[in-house]
Amino acid sequence: MVRKPALSRSATASHERDIRALARALVPIAKLCMKSGMGAGELQIAVKIACVSVAAESARLGNRLNHSRIAAATGLTRKEVRTLFSLGQTGQVATNKEVAKQRTTRVLYGWRTDPEFVDRHGSPIPLVIRGTGLTFHTLVRRYAGDVTPISVLNELVRTGAVSHLENDRVAVRKRTPRVKGYGSDVVADVAIRLGDFARTLVGNIEHPETPVFVGFDEIPGLSTDEAALFQVTFSDRAASLVDGVDRWRTSQTRIGSKGRLKEKSGIKVGLGVYLMTQQPDSGATSFGPPNHSKSTQRTKR
Repeated sequence: MVRKPALSRSATASHERDIRALARALVPIAKLCMKSGMGAGELQIAVKIACVSVAAESARLGNRLNHSRIAAATGLTRKEVRTLFSLGQTGQVATNKEVAKQRTTRVLYGWRTDPEFVDRHGSPIPLVIRGTGLTFHTLVRRYAGDVTPISVLNELVRTGAVSHLENDRVAVRKRTPRVKGYGSDVVADVAIRLGDFARTLVGNIEHPETPVFVGFDEIPGLSTDEAALFQVTFSDRAASLVDGVDRWRTSQTRIGSKGRLKEKSGIKVGLGVYLMTQQPDSGATSFGPPNHSKSTQRTKR
């Protein structure tokens, strides 16, 4: 019997710190997913596709991918690699039962498609919460698995997908538990901005000899009034800095119109500025204290 080598205590502790740090970073991503109607399984698929994409950068045999190398680098099976790479290329993400979709999404789907829970026009019928026959409890047991019906109902009511009627009945108000303001266009925009920012940070790690400017600074322990004043002061300054990008583009266009136009390479450049306000930790999560750091990186000249 071959024994697996045990990781040293220091290596294990470092690994656990890395996981907690990533979990903290993913909290706003998880919020974006959940409020837009996606569950943990769909976020997991997105993460797996991203890992396969990164591993594929250095796992080619001629014109084809070496699925074994990608599997070795990611910890996925070769079957998963083939499926996920195809999903990443086609954009057709699996929506089968194996995906851990939000249980509220599954309940709403069943309520809209199950012939027993729709009327002759195909609309979801109002349901008695509990009792005999077809009830909301019956629907939840059929589509949500091992969660309590009252938990599902409370969540659906909270997101505005379901409303209470008279005589202890509930009815569907909207097709998904997606929260207002979290549309697909918003998800796409946030994903683009996060991707741009993360690529800059990781790019500076990979190419320290030619870093792109990245600067951070923060002030802990401010009063509410001081925090508000900070936001007002630096919102104006940030807006002016971002407006400078358009002014620069306009000046370059004018120069180009005088005969100095150059061939376009498709390279995208930009400037991102954001203000941060972080409330004191409520203790709702158990990822440990964040590592606050101050960092400034400037392009070498």
